[in-house]
Amino acid sequence: MMDWISDNAGMVGLLFFFSVFCGVVFWAFRPSKRDIIEGHKFIPLEGDEQ
Repeated sequence: MMDWISDNAGMVGLLFFFSVFCGVVFWAFRPSKRDIIEGHKFIPLEGDEQ
């Protein structure tokens, strides 16, 4: 098993990080978090009034 992983380390790493990326995207953009995200979208513009 370790020989196969070491021989295919590039593909194993790619699949691992792609699955982690997909998990993070799904977690961040799930429908139950829409209200929280909408509330945070103007944070960079707060305090710019002069």
